[in-house]
Amino acid sequence: MATDFPRVIDDVTKEWLSGVLGATITGYDVKFLEGGVLADAYKLHGITYASPQGSAPSSVVLKMANRIPESRANAMAVGAYVKELNFFRDLAPDVPMRSPKLYGLFTDGSATAEYFVIVMEDLTAHSRVFDQVIDPPDEAFTRKIAAEAAAMHAKFWDSPALDVPWLSRPDGRYVFSLDPLCKMSAATAGPFRELWKQMFGADIFEGYPDAEKLNALLTGPKCAGIHEAIYDILSARPKTLLHGDLRADNVFRTDPAEGKSVEDSRITYIDWQVIHAGPPGPEFTEAWMHSLPPALRRKDREFLREYHDRLVALNPKA
Repeated sequence: MATDFPRVIDDVTKEWLSGVLGATITGYDVKFLEGGVLADAYKLHGITYASPQGSAPSSVVLKMANRIPESRANAMAVGAYVKELNFFRDLAPDVPMRSPKLYGLFTDGSATAEYFVIVMEDLTAHSRVFDQVIDPPDEAFTRKIAAEAAAMHAKFWDSPALDVPWLSRPDGRYVFSLDPLCKMSAATAGPFRELWKQMFGADIFEGYPDAEKLNALLTGPKCAGIHEAIYDILSARPKTLLHGDLRADNVFRTDPAEGKSVEDSRITYIDWQVIHAGPPGPEFTEAWMHSLPPALRRKDREFLREYHDRLVALNPKA
């Protein structure tokens, strides 16, 4: 991993990008894709070369440290940057779930990788991302994603590969990667509720009294204790490799415009920033509870049975 690289998008040059892609670049355009909770992403598109380059990409995606210092500090506090860099460097080639093709990996060499750049495949060139609100996976894709998760979980079930500090704690206890941010909900739930009302003109719990009671419990004085009790249970279970953020917004499938069936469509998974070792159940909190409409979520026991059958078929000891 080279340490000589641009820290912000404005410092990216044609010369630097030429070195990354191995061909002389004469121009490109920049599009800000999104400012995530943990990192920022940019699309460099319309790339032109000094001479014809048959296999060189016409666009790439750059993932960089969050521009906002507070957000960057939160990401470093949970090891998000180190996790994703280590994933691409050490694990990606062996993980059954497809991740974007990598062109370059750069970090400042610090323990928290405060500044980094990942240069990767532009998935929008051939695929389309799901949207957990307006374009969630349908039933067939839900089953396909669960089957692919089973393949990864089976391969890394109680694997020695999990015994590294950036994936597991020394004491073997399971703790969710974003635990510090989860426990901040006791302080942030109130302001979030107010912002929601300002944005949508109604209280977030209007018509949902049971949800309001649950929120009061999870964000109240017992918040940290509830988390620890959950961790007590999950820590007693076998562990495997978890993506950790398997919501629809992090899942691409072959662009439907190409006319491929679900069976033939290729799925690619992004945002490996909270990858960690743990029991497989939490994987589906994001994949199902946070990404599927209620009518489809009601089939979760069917999905779970298919997932488990696939898991055990691939690794009987699971």
